[in-house]
Amino acid sequence: MARKAPQIDSRTAERIAVQVQQLLKQYNIGETQSLQGTSAALVNIFARFAEIIIERLNQVPDKNFLAFLDLLGASRLPPQPARVPLTFSLAAGTTVDALVPTGTQVAAPPAEGEKDPVIFETERELVVSTAQLESIFVRDPQQDRWSDNSLIINQANSSGVAAFRGSDRIEHILYIRQDSLFNNSALEEVRLHFQIAELPEDITDRIVKWEIWDSNTAISFSLQPEQENTENNETSPLILDETDNLTKSGNITFSHFCSSFAEPQHLLNNRWLRCRLLTPITSAIEQHLPQVTNLNIQGKFNHQALKVQNALTNQVSLDLSQPFFPFGEKPRFGDTLYLDLTENTAFTKDGKIKLKVNVIDPTDAGIELTEESINPNLRLQWGFWDGEKWTLLGTSTRNIDELQQNTSNNNFQDNTKAFTIPGTQEVSFTLPAQPKIKTIGGIESVWIRVQITAGDYGKEASYIPDRDEDGRVRRDADTNDVKYIFKPASFAPPLISSITADYSLDYSATSAIPPQQVLLSNDFVNEQIDLTSNPSFVPFKPTQEAKPTPKPALYLGFVPPANGSFSNRPLSLFFRIADIVYGEDLDNPTPNGSPQLSWQYWNGKKWTKLLVRDETENFTRPGLIEFLPPADFAPREDFNLPPRYWLRVQWLTGDYEVEPRLEQVLLNTTMAVQTVTIQQEILGSSDGNENQQFQTTRQPVLPGQQLEVREPEVPSALEKQKIVLEEGEDAITTTIADATGRPQAIWVRWHQVKDFYQSEARDRHYVLDHLTGKITFGDGRNGLIPPLGRGNIRMSRYQTGGGTAGNKPIGSIVQLKTTVPYVDKVINHQAAAGGAEAETLDSLIERAPKEIRHRNRAVTLEDFQDLAKLASPAVVRAKCVPLANLKANPWDTKPGLLGAVSVIIVPRSTEARPLPSLELVNRVQDYLETYAEPTVQISVVGPLYVRVDITAEIALTSLEGASEVAQTVEQQLASFLHPLTGGFEGIGWDFGREPYKSDLYRLLEGISGVDHVRNLEVVEGVDQANDQMNEMEELERTKQTGRFLVYSGNHTISLTFVES
Repeated sequence: MARKAPQIDSRTAERIAVQVQQLLKQYNIGETQSLQGTSAALVNIFARFAEIIIERLNQVPDKNFLAFLDLLGASRLPPQPARVPLTFSLAAGTTVDALVPTGTQVAAPPAEGEKDPVIFETERELVVSTAQLESIFVRDPQQDRWSDNSLIINQANSSGVAAFRGSDRIEHILYIRQDSLFNNSALEEVRLHFQIAELPEDITDRIVKWEIWDSNTAISFSLQPEQENTENNETSPLILDETDNLTKSGNITFSHFCSSFAEPQHLLNNRWLRCRLLTPITSAIEQHLPQVTNLNIQGKFNHQALKVQNALTNQVSLDLSQPFFPFGEKPRFGDTLYLDLTENTAFTKDGKIKLKVNVIDPTDAGIELTEESINPNLRLQWGFWDGEKWTLLGTSTRNIDELQQNTSNNNFQDNTKAFTIPGTQEVSFTLPAQPKIKTIGGIESVWIRVQITAGDYGKEASYIPDRDEDGRVRRDADTNDVKYIFKPASFAPPLISSITADYSLDYSATSAIPPQQVLLSNDFVNEQIDLTSNPSFVPFKPTQEAKPTPKPALYLGFVPPANGSFSNRPLSLFFRIADIVYGEDLDNPTPNGSPQLSWQYWNGKKWTKLLVRDETENFTRPGLIEFLPPADFAPREDFNLPPRYWLRVQWLTGDYEVEPRLEQVLLNTTMAVQTVTIQQEILGSSDGNENQQFQTTRQPVLPGQQLEVREPEVPSALEKQKIVLEEGEDAITTTIADATGRPQAIWVRWHQVKDFYQSEARDRHYVLDHLTGKITFGDGRNGLIPPLGRGNIRMSRYQTGGGTAGNKPIGSIVQLKTTVPYVDKVINHQAAAGGAEAETLDSLIERAPKEIRHRNRAVTLEDFQDLAKLASPAVVRAKCVPLANLKANPWDTKPGLLGAVSVIIVPRSTEARPLPSLELVNRVQDYLETYAEPTVQISVVGPLYVRVDITAEIALTSLEGASEVAQTVEQQLASFLHPLTGGFEGIGWDFGREPYKSDLYRLLEGISGVDHVRNLEVVEGVDQANDQMNEMEELERTKQTGRFLVYSGNHTISLTFVES
């Protein structure tokens, strides 16, 4: 706040009028009446004129003070122009690069209330390339992680993505393929046998995950109940791992292999077993990675409900779509049933077959059972063709005891009792040899044969001798011939409604085979293993970028221009770095040196160093990265993408306090500033007089102007040396007139100074008022007088602009004012910022004496505070704490650290708790270190805050507008408690100052609609308590420092109304 000059005379017009009337009464003896009419008017006019004179008199101290400052060379700072990154786009169909010259003008259309567009000019030349930035990835070999951050290309991510830390595990996968097993829908179990080279006993734990994968879907295996105390799910894939996550040799058994996949009509994708390493490959894990020396596979099959393709009775085909008689309606000895069960099945030795036969009850079919139809001697022989003969599988009988005796023969068991037990029963057996194909009834297949070898299912109708009760044959009395009686047929043939088969192969029935194919996928690199030449392999390997030392890196993938090659012109990328607010958790509280990054490109064989111009200062602030595409820039396949031209930036050494996060990356982008450039403006002609003054046509004049004077001859060697020292090698421009070599014009750039006090007679100096554009030259004693000449004083270049009008929002700067071939449009993906108005007189009066005091040297406590504010316009308040390192101990109440100085800064912000960004903290610290003694240890920190929560019960004057009163109370409290703009004077709260209850009563009872405050409670707290203490302890420690600021917290307002 600017100091107030003391008033010389504090009288107002009213007081002067009263005083004049009193004097008139004193000098006009006897006059007692008050002045009226014309007399009163004259007195008031006189009083008003006197007040005007007094007001001007009271301004004399300030004017004298300003004159003193002017004498010392102090002046108001010019407005600051806003800066913004502008992204240019080529017209559709353009196949060549475009060149945007320096100073290209782009405008923001006038906003509401504005008359003219706001002009921006590019700060440097930009090549708009037809190449495209397509991919941004992060690979972190130290943590074995990666990220795809391509979404931040052109699109802003408010929270940002880590520049060097991956969010996803780098995949390390072992793929195993064996189509003959894995694509078989009857596969029930798979057993992998691993031979693994011996590992140390102190192996680091690791986790692997096995999955079934068909190129689209992955289904994970769960631990079997023996390994994990879970209920067994009959259909979910299960795993029994004897290798303990591939740390030792053993078997891995996978159950219910295919039950989770819906069987497609046509299998388009092969199925794989894959093993994913879930533990990141760190340096400790890398030493204990498994080496597989041998791998083979076995399968266990279980075909369910196979249909009988064909059935024949004595080589006569049967209709299986309806109930059938397997041996005909009148079975006889030798009748045979042939069953074709080869649907989707390759029968093999030791295969287990289980037939499910649904036998119909004969009585349900109207067949009468008699004693003769139940022959206890019935025998059915089961067999198969082994290529030479029918091999016996087992014999079916009606007798249970005999049936049990037969079960040991090929594990044969017939629960149908030779097809005589109604209902669905099973016939099971194990194939003792490999079945062979045989042609029966014109059908070539593998057959199961069932033949009646003894007994029967009933007799044919016949005549039999008639016998008496004693069993004697009866004869005819006349002829003595034997008497015969008719005996009807007693057939009870088996009737079957359906037959299905289950076929299973145990491990004993299958041989171990090597995998058909083994693939390794490590860090997006796929490798096929040839097991025929070498069965040994390492399934999991470190990331390809882990050698020689693992360094995290950011990868940028470019698609080349249409012609396939990059032009020999620089490309420009803008990196928007997320602001890191002071107080966030630090990744490295004590950094080991500044971070060092290495930019590299792929040349087709290796990563090679790339020279770049880095304005981000190693990703610590937003800025441009420019590079020239090398001639040997080559494509590379990575991250499972088509070939890209890759750049990478590796984090080599050093530490970030907080690791950078990227919000946005923009190609074909350059910085623009809100200025208008004027070139070769003739200011006038020198007449040789002292203290000549000239004026620019546009104001204000921003810093960086170039004023030139045409001189009749080249300056002497001694003068030229000083000119070059002040203005550079190009300060003298000579135009050659003809072949004689005589110069036609000699233009010399003169040097701006604050005043002429230190200028000598031959010094080419001038003084410029940036706000008004007024230029003043010397008098020949202090500063050279420009030589006589016509039109010999010019501004070869200067810029005008600046102000808050340039702080334009995102997407508003879109009008190209300068025509650029092939360029179609332009836009700002980031809001313009940094624009500020010219300095006010009050600010000058406050700043200039401090500059005179500290002379840009940090010595005293006040010097550090003042220089901290000069470091950046964003710093609105600073407090210096000597002999303390508040970065190490923010609650230090007894500073005593010699050579240490801490500076607390508060940024300009409307947030309830203004906290500086880490970039602002570092900028201020660098600035202070520049102007302080080298031995001083400076720590710049943000402020401590105390939250103020208010609970108030307010009595209203009326119920009308109660909600508006409550809203106003909330707004007034938030505004009053703001640390920078709060308080009754709107200048904020001093460090350590807390609001009194009386302040809050005064505030609330001054709000319209509030009658009085019935109750008021104030509770203080802190938002982020330290991990080592609770909130109350931290609050107490914070208040004891006396260096805290208050801010508005959570308020509870209740309204009441009581009629008087």
